[in-house]
Amino acid sequence: FANFLIYKNMEYYQLHNRLKEAFDTHTDIAIPELGVHITHTPFFSEGAKYYLPGSEHLFCKEHNLAFTSQSGHTQDDLDWVDYEVECNIHFTYHIVQPLDNRKSDGVIIVFHGLNEKKWDKYLPWAYALSKRTGKAVILFPIAFHMNRAPERWSSRQEMYPIAQKRMAEYPDNSDTSYVNAAISTRLDAFPQRLFWSGLQTYNDIVQLITDLRAGVLPNIASTATVDLFGYSIGSFLSVILMMANPKGYFTNAKLFCFCGGMTIDRMFPISKYIMDGRAAITMQKTFAELLSTDFRNDSRLKHYQDSNLHFEEGWFKTMLRYNYYQKEREKRFSELENQIKALVLEKDEVTPPAEALNTLKGGYRNIDIEVQIDDYDYPYTHMNPFALTTKNAPQVTEAFERFVRSAAEFYNKNK
Repeated sequence: FANFLIYKNMEYYQLHNRLKEAFDTHTDIAIPELGVHITHTPFFSEGAKYYLPGSEHLFCKEHNLAFTSQSGHTQDDLDWVDYEVECNIHFTYHIVQPLDNRKSDGVIIVFHGLNEKKWDKYLPWAYALSKRTGKAVILFPIAFHMNRAPERWSSRQEMYPIAQKRMAEYPDNSDTSYVNAAISTRLDAFPQRLFWSGLQTYNDIVQLITDLRAGVLPNIASTATVDLFGYSIGSFLSVILMMANPKGYFTNAKLFCFCGGMTIDRMFPISKYIMDGRAAITMQKTFAELLSTDFRNDSRLKHYQDSNLHFEEGWFKTMLRYNYYQKEREKRFSELENQIKALVLEKDEVTPPAEALNTLKGGYRNIDIEVQIDDYDYPYTHMNPFALTTKNAPQVTEAFERFVRSAAEFYNKNK
């Protein structure tokens, strides 16, 4: 396997630092020694007003149906109404692509994990995928994450008191931290935010590909193939996009899931870096109740989860709990057998490998989706699969190259 990643004996952490240095300029930049350039593209989320709590324009265009504003539900300790978070509606996405003058004839859209605020760790992933496939890699932020989240939510000074308040009010709570205080508070107050922010992102991606097909993206051909890459909760979103296949945009797409691929009840996101125990339990409990009552107590969610009315959006409910809609979910996965591959890590406690097997290969293991289980010979976690340390640098670089090889071979197959 060619050591294409290592430029002048560059280890993974050195590649990471070089890309971060370029990315942090916030300007379009070429990196000649790595053979890529990074561009930053503004985006306006046209669907936000129709979906986000707090909007006075909650409306289903397909059925010409208006809904009552849910702004009363959205107030919490952060005192933010979802629709009023301006940076979630006007934001920037990023493209890493080969440094040549031709338009890319393929793109891979990358979705990150839950409660992430910086693209740093994904830059080497995007670089390596672009180099190995020749495709442009789009780093697209999920609603209320990355640069779509107010800076205040990442501020230790502002979030620490909120974390302290959660610890004081809920003595049984665990893993409370200033890092997860914002997302924990928001999901604890209104767990359905998971769906509405997901639906906003889903529609953003449809809008992005519609723009691409119209030739609006200057460095990408309007005929470019579109593939997906999902990490952690990004896999959850990607799977739903593949199942729904809006406008037929993903008919021939491939999805590579890294550290993900299972239903959301089989993920264990309780972590100081992701969300606290109370928020995770509230979210699981709320969706369990909504599923068991067929969304009776949430008329707007019920409308969008009625598969007779919204066949595409209705796939969301099939990925909430393993034992619900299992037959429908596994039938759809059987149709997508050759389009999905997962790579999961043996010691991952947030997205356990066994649960990826259960969901993607089915309860009877009769779905032919490849689920590769790997293990790295250095200390790693779900949040940090490739450590940025000098101590195990060669092992990390080698593990990273195995990961890239697995993904690139899948994308390049039958090219």
